[in-house]
Amino acid sequence: MNKFSLIPMLAGVAVLSTSAVAAPLTWEALTESVDKDPVLQTSQKRSEAAAQDPGTKLWDNLEFRYQLDGFSFAKHDFELRLKPKSFGIGSADKRQYETLRDYQKARLAVDRSYLLYDRYERALRYVIRRKIAEVDRQLYQVVLDRIEVLHLKAGSETFNSQDLIAALEQKAARRAELLGDSTALRDAELKLKSWVPDFDSVGLDTAWLPTMDELAKGLQDGITLNEQFPEVQKAKAKMDYERAKSKRDLSKGNDYISHIGVGYSLRIESLMKKYKELDKADVAESGKYYDYQDEWLDKNGCEKWGTCNETAEILVPDADDRQLKDKFFVNLAVRLPFFDDNNGSVLRNQVDELDAESDYLDAVRTLNQKVSRLSEEIVALVSQWKVQKDFVEKVNAGNLFEDFAQSAGADPLLLLRARESALESDLKAIRLESEIFERYIILLQYTGVLSNTSIKNHLREGLK
Repeated sequence: MNKFSLIPMLAGVAVLSTSAVAAPLTWEALTESVDKDPVLQTSQKRSEAAAQDPGTKLWDNLEFRYQLDGFSFAKHDFELRLKPKSFGIGSADKRQYETLRDYQKARLAVDRSYLLYDRYERALRYVIRRKIAEVDRQLYQVVLDRIEVLHLKAGSETFNSQDLIAALEQKAARRAELLGDSTALRDAELKLKSWVPDFDSVGLDTAWLPTMDELAKGLQDGITLNEQFPEVQKAKAKMDYERAKSKRDLSKGNDYISHIGVGYSLRIESLMKKYKELDKADVAESGKYYDYQDEWLDKNGCEKWGTCNETAEILVPDADDRQLKDKFFVNLAVRLPFFDDNNGSVLRNQVDELDAESDYLDAVRTLNQKVSRLSEEIVALVSQWKVQKDFVEKVNAGNLFEDFAQSAGADPLLLLRARESALESDLKAIRLESEIFERYIILLQYTGVLSNTSIKNHLREGLK
């Protein structure tokens, strides 16, 4: 019995542990999830790899060479050969390394801003859609109230059946809006879960967002383009890298000394043989080549040793009589630059430099236009938003309700229409907020705010 009662107890512990881990999704958790994104981790590794100092090399390459002189395997040459670095390539290498490091650092900043943009864009879409869903719910309730009032007025002189049909059609449209809101919120929540999987609810509050007045104030003086913008930094770093790379390529043409080698020539005497003119003394019993006496007699056509006094050419071992210093050798190759045709490389490098400079200027011009246009559009949309909100505040204050009540004799249909008008204006204001924030986070991405790791709330602190 105790054994079976333990199962629900363990299940309860599992539920408690799961609920203890899960927590509402906050803005902080969403922005911190960028550090765990595989895209950013790969970009960080690339930037760290580019930041490693390659060190100083005194030569381009060092190689060991071996040469077999003949298949008798008697002569072997061993050589240690190095290729000196070209004149001026050391400073060119250092400059290329520095520009590559800066370029990868700029790419990292751009990657971070893009990843944060995706999260802010999706989170703002969720927050705004939730506000829209609440207004749509209230508008749906207004339609239900209108239908109820029209049913109560059925049979009266002021009843119009077309009003009821229009209200029923509006009810269907409002229900469709509610379904669309529900689907959009669910899809946005699933996307948020792909970044922060362990949360039980969405706690993204509007307190994290700046007010419209704060936005307008931050943009009233406009935004001046500078080289601290990530896209500008990336384009400039790319241009500097291409220039450094071009200069390094040109420096490689200063390799006037192709290679320098030091070697050792080995001779194995036991395998070395050489044709020599041997006389009788050489092949005598006391001679050096006594072992070749029979061959010497055969070549001279002699049958007896004492009858031959001629010489004969015999293949006999050879002695390595070189001094030790003569066994070493030096190999030096000098390139003749006057006969090289390097114009093609020079022209190609010039074209690459000009392409990089053109890309940089295009990036600056395009970004300047985008930033200016976004700033102007945000300021204009904020002005429209204020008009809508002023109308909503006036309705909510009761002034318009009193005007409708006095003119209509407290007609409930007109009162519902006033309420509906206020809600529709509120809905328009919310949709304007969506357009404003949509442009605002793009602006934060362009200006480099989203790539600033020292900022926690990029939306509020972005344009301060």
